[in-house]
Amino acid sequence: MDNSQKIAWLALGGLLLAVCLAAVFEFGGPHRRQGDTITILRGENAFQIADDLKAEGYIKSKLLFLFEAARSGNFKNLKFGEYDLKTLAARQIIDVLVSGKTAARAVTVIPGQTARDIGQSLAKAKIAAADGFADAAENAANYKDEFDFLQNLPADSGLEGYLFPDTYHVDPKADPASVIRAMLENFDGKLTPDMRNKVGAQKKSVNDVVIMASILEKEVKTLEDKKIVAGILWKRLKNKMPLQVDSSLLYYKISDGKTIDKDIDSPYNTYKYAGLPPGPICNPGGDSLEAAIEPIDTSYWYYLSAPDGATVFSKTYDEHLANIARYLNK
Repeated sequence: MDNSQKIAWLALGGLLLAVCLAAVFEFGGPHRRQGDTITILRGENAFQIADDLKAEGYIKSKLLFLFEAARSGNFKNLKFGEYDLKTLAARQIIDVLVSGKTAARAVTVIPGQTARDIGQSLAKAKIAAADGFADAAENAANYKDEFDFLQNLPADSGLEGYLFPDTYHVDPKADPASVIRAMLENFDGKLTPDMRNKVGAQKKSVNDVVIMASILEKEVKTLEDKKIVAGILWKRLKNKMPLQVDSSLLYYKISDGKTIDKDIDSPYNTYKYAGLPPGPICNPGGDSLEAAIEPIDTSYWYYLSAPDGATVFSKTYDEHLANIARYLNK
């Protein structure tokens, strides 16, 4: 081999070494990320995806990314969606895009929200489950075999009251059933064996307690006040008195678009009909569930919420009327 051939081979070897080093540096090393997630649009091909990844700082070489996608047989297997790729090396990115495991989005369910409110929150987060969520939550029968606390519900019951308020991390492609199931599993864990034993000892049903908790969630703010109001309302029920709570009428208005009127002929009108309303009026939080199960027995029979949010209690109806005049009729 003459000198010119040796030089040629050395040049070729140097070029191959440079390519290998470039592959390690440009494709496999850590890179600057523009954001926590990146969205691959439906219909984008591998070339467009490589452009997206390069623009956002997830890869340094589009050519090497495309080469690896082709070498691994995944050139046409990259899936659309929103992905969390910030901690991944570039070669791992291909595996994630092939798997289609999209980044979860946080959705917070606030105590007191209804199923329709939750559906709207899912819509704001652009989660597929928003479409049809409220309708899916109207049928508890689909989940009775999985969750014992639903088994004694009336046949036509929905899941209002059992969609436990919390922050959920939801796959954007999730369907309503999977989101509902996560919320029911959370409720199942929050309703502890001790709480269930107390409900049974009081000869109440879980549904009765959830309905009461949903009223407390809408009527008063603090745990202490909720326990006192729970004592008042359970006492009214025991003595065949109407509950006379505005919150159930407000739920009826939201549900059916009616004007609030204490003469409305609805089972949710607790001024007109004695007993609990037919179902929960919202999804209560843990404090409200605790208060419904552990009421405080007092000599109070009445209460009202003052403009500043404080709860004012009364022992007699005359005292209650005086408090109405003092706090509400100014």
